[in-house]
Amino acid sequence: MQVKIYTRGFIRDGAVFIAIALSILLTAPGFATGIPLPENGKERRDSVDNRDTLTPGSRPIIPLDSIPGTPRDSTAADSSAQKPPFDDIVSYHWTDSTHLSVLEKKVYLYGNGSNVKYLTTEVTANYIEMDMNLKTAMATGTPDSTGALVGTPKFKDGAQEFDSKELRYNFATKKAFIKNIITQQGEGYMQGVFTKKQNDSIYCVLDGWYTTCDNHDHPHFMLRMNKAKLIKDRKVFATTSYLVIEDIPTVIGVPFIFFPITDKGTSGIIIPTYGEERMRGFNLRNGGYYFKFNDYFDLTLTGDIYSNGSWRLQTQSQYVLRYKFRGNFNFSTSKNHTGEKGLPDYQESSDWSLQWTHSQDAKANPYSSFSASVNISSAKNNYYNATSLNDIADQRKQSSVTWSKKWPDSPFSLNGSFNHNQNARDTSISLTLPNLSLRMTQIYPFRAKGKSSNLKWYDNIGVSYSGEFRNSISTKEYKLMKSSFSQDWNNGYKHDIPLSFSFKIAKDITFSPTISYSGFLNLKYLEKIWVPDTSARGGVEVKRYIEKITYSHQYSTGASIGYTPTIYGMYTFKPESNIIAIRHMVRPSFSISYRPKIGPLGTYAKTYWDGEKHVQYSMYEGLTFAPGYIATPQSGSLSFSIDNNIEMKLRENARDTTGSGEPRKVKILESFNLSSGYDMFRDSMKFNNISLSARTKIINDKIDVNLNGSIDPYALDSTGRRINKYAGGLGRLTSLGLTSGFSFSADNGKNKEKKNELVHGLYDQYVDFDLPWSINVNYRANYSNPGAGKSTITQSIDVSGSLALTSKWQLSYSTGFDITNKQFAATSFDVTRDLHCWEMTFNCIPFGQHQSYNFRINVRSSMLRDLKLTKRESWYDR
Repeated sequence: MQVKIYTRGFIRDGAVFIAIALSILLTAPGFATGIPLPENGKERRDSVDNRDTLTPGSRPIIPLDSIPGTPRDSTAADSSAQKPPFDDIVSYHWTDSTHLSVLEKKVYLYGNGSNVKYLTTEVTANYIEMDMNLKTAMATGTPDSTGALVGTPKFKDGAQEFDSKELRYNFATKKAFIKNIITQQGEGYMQGVFTKKQNDSIYCVLDGWYTTCDNHDHPHFMLRMNKAKLIKDRKVFATTSYLVIEDIPTVIGVPFIFFPITDKGTSGIIIPTYGEERMRGFNLRNGGYYFKFNDYFDLTLTGDIYSNGSWRLQTQSQYVLRYKFRGNFNFSTSKNHTGEKGLPDYQESSDWSLQWTHSQDAKANPYSSFSASVNISSAKNNYYNATSLNDIADQRKQSSVTWSKKWPDSPFSLNGSFNHNQNARDTSISLTLPNLSLRMTQIYPFRAKGKSSNLKWYDNIGVSYSGEFRNSISTKEYKLMKSSFSQDWNNGYKHDIPLSFSFKIAKDITFSPTISYSGFLNLKYLEKIWVPDTSARGGVEVKRYIEKITYSHQYSTGASIGYTPTIYGMYTFKPESNIIAIRHMVRPSFSISYRPKIGPLGTYAKTYWDGEKHVQYSMYEGLTFAPGYIATPQSGSLSFSIDNNIEMKLRENARDTTGSGEPRKVKILESFNLSSGYDMFRDSMKFNNISLSARTKIINDKIDVNLNGSIDPYALDSTGRRINKYAGGLGRLTSLGLTSGFSFSADNGKNKEKKNELVHGLYDQYVDFDLPWSINVNYRANYSNPGAGKSTITQSIDVSGSLALTSKWQLSYSTGFDITNKQFAATSFDVTRDLHCWEMTFNCIPFGQHQSYNFRINVRSSMLRDLKLTKRESWYDR
């Protein structure tokens, strides 16, 4: 039953209420126009409480103006009329019955889902009492057959919603008094025994609690608060508060509490974690402040401090501009002390690290792009500051920053980059800054625009251009900042102009002559001098670079002819066989190339006298770009390779001989490749080593098998040196590698949708609770016999996976075993227990150099992530 009452236009409270009452009475459900009134012509009257009682099916719908004796509103236009109690339509709905009290000016609604709507406010409950005088509504539930309260009030005002057991609401002031409120705030729920709603956003709570557990009747934990003030979707202030776990109060409490509950990021303090190290003592780690400037940029400042005086500062930032770019930046600097000052084992180290990633949206600019992936640090940074096995093993670091620009309808493009390589083991570092290149894709100057068929031989003449400027250095970390630009950095410019064309002599036979010009611009050249001394050699060679801009060039020419056919062989089985056919595809490739003897285009050779003879060297020796300073000998080589592929076609049903069923293809051998070469102008050992590789998948494509190796056709002498004598047979196997691996899971990879839940352990990871089990196994074997000494064989196996013991217990593991040395590799296992609103994690490295464990129970909500219990012993805390 639903009734809408429009109250504007009535001038007396009594008239207003009578009109409301009559409207409700005359619009009862279940009646149709024309059904007669009761014989006495009167309503059924409750003589006890003076209330009109209306139940579904008791009254017809009759227009208000048709009721005899209904007074007309003769003062509707009177400007002095009293303001109506409501400014808009009041909508009522009940499912069971309603009671109207004319004297009290109240409406009583009964039934599941009964509600009152006014503007954006809606109250729903099993029992609602509406007071027209006070403009208030009281709502509560009704007891069921067991005595439990059902149909408790639900309040909604726009986007604001909450549940309660009893509600008193004033439509005029929008204030409310609420018993046992339940309202969601961010990731958690605010509940209170008594709550006063001051306005749309402020609530004052007496005897309340906050929890992230969605078990409202008996939350697994809560922060019990004596008095609290809630500013909706912003923050909570509370007086004396303490932690309650499973309805048991704990001694963990605070005199005052404040925490934000906004869905948006907000600035705030980051609570540090505590620990103890053998080397640096007691510590507080990762404490600081988070700055949320806007939706596009934030900043995190954290620090570590140790009782022996060591410290670390870290800056992290994320930035994003939608449809343009996104990235993150991380920089840290630290000062580390180990041992006691004045003792032999005392060490002091200043370390730093920089990580930066930047990516541009593909739609931002189709003709220009910029990306960065930077990971650079001091050599000992990971030793002191790493917190995971991956960081410990990360001894090699690489960085790349690239920018590219191309022009529409143009063959030209411009690229710039910065590159970095670093090895923390020996502190070596290589930098290239900058590396600029200008490219022109191949164009065909003699071909008409748009021509693609009936080409003449000169239509295939193509020319391209490439130019590159590079400035680089390879040195030790401690020498980098002291390096000299002129003596230690290599820099120069090189450009190439190749001219080539190709045409087919016959099917699968292509002839390709080429000629290329190269020019080199250098900012310095090398000078060597001999300085006599009294040593046994009689002197020493001294190198120095002379700063002077020089230009040098060279050219090269050659030709090649290639033959690349494809050969198929097929064997067809009988119709009653489950195998339809087996196909063998062979791709041989033969090519012959020739390059004539070419002398240098300038005098780039220099000499010095070492006291016995003239020593010749290149003036561009050791530089990035350098021409040949002596004539290049002629060369001619024959290269050949052969690749094989074997596939089988099967019937899905062995009894299907009609061919109507869809056949299934099975790859027996994906690839088996052999390749080598022969140099016709080499004075000895003209054959190159034979390279072989193979790959396939077996057992329904579950197991990958890869094989690669090298065969030397020449024999060795007694000292292990290669000699110009064939080894016999297929040659001498110098290396062979085999890798194989498989991955199995309970659903065999069919379940593509995985429910991931974040685990706040020592190292963040994702755990899939829907996957009963998975296992990954990788096997590696290598054979090496280069010729000097004995051959070596190494074998290792790696195993990782996960096992869901129950829907709440998850086990993941990772281990390995060096079969050759009979040693276990880095081994770890993690156990996770889903505790509803809490979670338990146990991480363990049971043995090895980094033996450690971490046990932790914490609230799953990120808002209360510091509410935790931790017990750990890490390798960096010992």
